[in-house]
Amino acid sequence: MGVLLITVSLVWFFPAQGAEPKNVILLIGDGMGPESVGLAIYYNRFMNGMDKRLNMERLMAAGNTGYCLTYQYGTVVTDSASAATALASGVKTRDAIIGKDHEGRSMKTLVDITRQLGKSAGVISNTRMTHATPAAFYANVVHRDMENEIAAQLVERGDLAIALSGGAQHFIPAGVKVEDHPALKGIDIKAGWGGSRRKDSRDLIGEARNKGYAFVASEKELLALDAQKTEKLFGLFSASSFPSAIDRQPQHQTGVPTLSQLTEKSLEILKKNPRGFFLMVEGGQIDNVAHGNDVASVLHEMMEFDGAMGVVMSFAEQNPDTLVVVTADHDTGGLAIASSSYNPPPPIKLASGETWKTKYNFAEKVIFEKMAKQKKSFLKMVEDSKWNPAALKKEIEESTAFAITEEQAAALIAKDSRTGFPTMKENRKFYKSDEKTPTALMGRLFGKEMNTAWAVGTHTHTPVMIFANGPLAEKFRGLLDNVEVPQIIAGGWGATLPAPK
Repeated sequence: MGVLLITVSLVWFFPAQGAEPKNVILLIGDGMGPESVGLAIYYNRFMNGMDKRLNMERLMAAGNTGYCLTYQYGTVVTDSASAATALASGVKTRDAIIGKDHEGRSMKTLVDITRQLGKSAGVISNTRMTHATPAAFYANVVHRDMENEIAAQLVERGDLAIALSGGAQHFIPAGVKVEDHPALKGIDIKAGWGGSRRKDSRDLIGEARNKGYAFVASEKELLALDAQKTEKLFGLFSASSFPSAIDRQPQHQTGVPTLSQLTEKSLEILKKNPRGFFLMVEGGQIDNVAHGNDVASVLHEMMEFDGAMGVVMSFAEQNPDTLVVVTADHDTGGLAIASSSYNPPPPIKLASGETWKTKYNFAEKVIFEKMAKQKKSFLKMVEDSKWNPAALKKEIEESTAFAITEEQAAALIAKDSRTGFPTMKENRKFYKSDEKTPTALMGRLFGKEMNTAWAVGTHTHTPVMIFANGPLAEKFRGLLDNVEVPQIIAGGWGATLPAPK
């Protein structure tokens, strides 16, 4: 099955500039560098017609487009936790810190300001609820790995109207499996099962219900929920993060909702507050698959994120007092679609009678056709092969456009006796995890067939794009620092960030 595409008209609304927004929707593509944006746009045009436009292009056409610097406190490159803290609280901090400044002082977030104004607030992500980006909007901890504490803070504050993501393992009592918890029966094994990660007996799902939350655990339960009768919604759809978008296509049948479905249901609930709302929507898996240098999976994640943008923009069209802002926390991987000397096209006889010939392959439509044939993420292919070379060869040939020898498959998963996992032979320290090294090696092996190359398996310094429409949107043009994003939003509501909590 090819990548899901959503194309739209360029016609959209142009609200009064400078007005105070009633509602603010901030969409964050985790790891979404400009290279990923370009990948999605080029794919759509080459595969569906040069006149076709994605939702993100439609938003860019409003004219409020710029770039954001992403550096964190004292360093050129940022971590997701510090970047999310910058976007939530308007302050630079150290890597791994969530909701605190560089000296460990807890800071207010856009959610805190939203609630003080009597507006509703929501946080949704296709990673897990306790992951760095969503956590930065409601939690204050010194390290992002404190996910059990982050989960507890979410439920203890109890003032988010919407909390939808994965990460059920951090919300159930120690010793309990996700599949055995009565509230989580809707989670399919393909969505991800597993035991609790908590060290105590707290059932945070039960505590949330006692605070008035309706609870859902599957696409079916989410769609069946009556938004008109729901004031607060809590949803956990997997034990950890969602499966990758490419692994959640209809043929995989995971029972996990799409980011568009999460967004649509959230807006149905949030719009009931006459004072307005703030909603953060994270396309968090762009980062995950980019760490693994898996270009086709990045494409699927970008299209899922673009679909959520479409839902938001449809809402904003009907509610022009809504500010929509799209940006990223950082770039991941340093993706490039590049010209190469591999397999240049044959000479062509031109109408002029001359012969045109090139020494290089500048990447034609065929590279996208090959991407579209990929049916699974690289990581899932490795996991489904159970690290067996013959099985991996079969997985690759059934799930991609590429042929591979068993010897090549064995080389992709050959384990280092020191680490127990495959390791990069070069630039090893620029890759996040030895466990995911096979996917980066696959990215390199098949990259020549798709004219793609990756610089690293970690974050980069690359400034990220930002585009906006609605009241205050004119302030998101040009070159910004990421801390300015929440500062502008807060200022539009008569508040100030950064501010101590």
